[in-house]
Amino acid sequence: MRPGETLPLTVTLPNKQRIVVPEAVVRWSRGQEFAVENVLIEQHNHVRLQHYVNRLVREPERMSQLVLTAPNGNRRPF
Repeated sequence: MRPGETLPLTVTLPNKQRIVVPEAVVRWSRGQEFAVENVLIEQHNHVRLQHYVNRLVREPERMSQLVLTAPNGNRRPF
């Protein structure tokens, strides 16, 4: 992942539900870690994703249960 690169993502939640992010941009990367900003996402998916991220802040042990899938099929723990 390189800063400025855009890509679609699929976020798989611990309950196996998926949230599709049609377009995100990489803001920074360091080895296997990176941060993305959602550029294009449906409002209801944004609310769902925000809910789960807020929950992760309160319960960080759940962080490893999220999985991001890039368009090339690469899957990475959140």
